[in-house]
Amino acid sequence: MDLRQIRYFVAACEEGSLSAAANRLHCTASGVSQQMSALEAQVRMRLLERTRRGVVPTAAGRRFYDRCLAILKAVSEAQIELEDFDAGLSGSISAGFAPGIAKAILPPALARFTREYPRVDISIASGSADTLVEDAANGKLDFYVGQFSTPQIGLSELPIGRFPVALLSGSRRGFMPMQPLRLREVSPLRLFTPSAANSLRPKIEDAVRHGEIPVERTILITSLSAGLEFLSQTDWSSILPYWICLQELGNERLTVNPILSPQLSIDVELIHATSQPLSRPAQLLYSYFRQELKRTEDEWRRIIDSGLRDSDGLL
Repeated sequence: MDLRQIRYFVAACEEGSLSAAANRLHCTASGVSQQMSALEAQVRMRLLERTRRGVVPTAAGRRFYDRCLAILKAVSEAQIELEDFDAGLSGSISAGFAPGIAKAILPPALARFTREYPRVDISIASGSADTLVEDAANGKLDFYVGQFSTPQIGLSELPIGRFPVALLSGSRRGFMPMQPLRLREVSPLRLFTPSAANSLRPKIEDAVRHGEIPVERTILITSLSAGLEFLSQTDWSSILPYWICLQELGNERLTVNPILSPQLSIDVELIHATSQPLSRPAQLLYSYFRQELKRTEDEWRRIIDSGLRDSDGLL
């Protein structure tokens, strides 16, 4: 048994197909099949069940898969240690971030990282959650930060936190800036929602179905920047994470309102391939991102608390 067979076996389990595993590993399906047959002959046990749709691990194969993950993780960690130079950090990072996070949270963290570690090459991707999760699963990305709903074999999910959202509207809607709102009590909204089926959109749709958010009309927009520009030219609204709303507080064409009810939030997770632990550069970039996320969250809560105190003082 060698590392190549272990990698082939892990890929076959995670992809559910020998041909898909071959595509992931940049080899032929026949080569993967031969290696799996040789591996099963060595352990004298069937590890994969062949079906018309592909392959699935047997009970023994599933247990062997868990062991293989531990082996690949240990090898990767050893490689990471060897890649760190005494003279300074070097290497490369390929990371994906949800669009709103990439726009509002990442830039200061990335600016700090590039100043402090000039020898690290960085590639940042942003787009749909499905695409970025797939890229993390097949190793194209070291990690992905964003919304994630369905656990997948071969992926590790680390919850980062549950974060507040707010109502962002075109100024023509007439809301008083930063006035907390109970959405059930406002006149029906014209609501723009992100097209991605992330952890926030289903919550909004559920609240609409239960009458907690009165809605006159909805529209789906894939591009966040296009959606924000649309809001600024209309009286439409959107429910978005605090980090997007925080950036728009000084925009005279948009109005931000905290939401008292319904209680909505957005969940964010760190996603990476289980067999590929974060490299030292990736760990540092992620750490800088978390620090910036915490700073903006504290700023948002300070602004909200200040507004609530002012409102109480007027009553």
